[in-house]
Amino acid sequence: MERKLFRILHISDLHLAEPESHKIDFLRKITDDDFDLIVLTGDVFENETGIPYIENILSRRPRLGAYAVLGNHDYYDYTMFNKTVGRMIRSFRQPKEKRDVEPFVQALQSGGFDVLRNESRCLKEHGLHIMGIDYPGIKEYELARLAAQAPEHHLKLAIFHLPRNLHYISNAGIQLAMGGHTHGGQVRIPGYGPLFTDSELGRHEASGLIRKGDTAFHISRGLGADPRSNIRFFCPPAATIIEVHHQMPRGV
Repeated sequence: MERKLFRILHISDLHLAEPESHKIDFLRKITDDDFDLIVLTGDVFENETGIPYIENILSRRPRLGAYAVLGNHDYYDYTMFNKTVGRMIRSFRQPKEKRDVEPFVQALQSGGFDVLRNESRCLKEHGLHIMGIDYPGIKEYELARLAAQAPEHHLKLAIFHLPRNLHYISNAGIQLAMGGHTHGGQVRIPGYGPLFTDSELGRHEASGLIRKGDTAFHISRGLGADPRSNIRFFCPPAATIIEVHHQMPRGV
């Protein structure tokens, strides 16, 4: 057997909007390292003023590429009414119309990211099969089809934004999945945990490495939030380096 090592930088929930110089400086420092992969799991932009920043966050191209998915803040322009009243009255939680995300996608591509919208990339020579789940999710049979495209013994990696229907990922035989959205709860009470996870995850699953079935999930606390509500309490922002050891038969 041959053991492959993948060194992955997981970043999420940048919520880029003007001005962002401090966040960009941090991202350029951490991406100036030797990674196999960089994955960006959604809520990249808060609004269009964040577009110029995305082209400058990668100091160095990772060996096997950088991959991104979109999140709810990429697709929707939330008002404070949505964020406050919407917590009490669910029908007001989501804006009625989607944004045109093509300018966001083009900016990400110009910045060196491959944007995956319910599609996959197979790196056969490296034994890696990457799937990207677009917001708000994917039908189970579609994800199973993407996973089935992986050659035998390849590491199957899924990236997503919203932790939703995570059993679809486990059922598809995906070994590793990475997501965001929760901000780790953003506000955590010592001894209790986050007040909200905004997902199907329990309080103890709001961030970090968790396991469901045979799949390991990493949920990022992210690096930002809506600038109007970017208050963190006992929940600092995070970018995470993950090292994955994967066994493959020699010659595959």
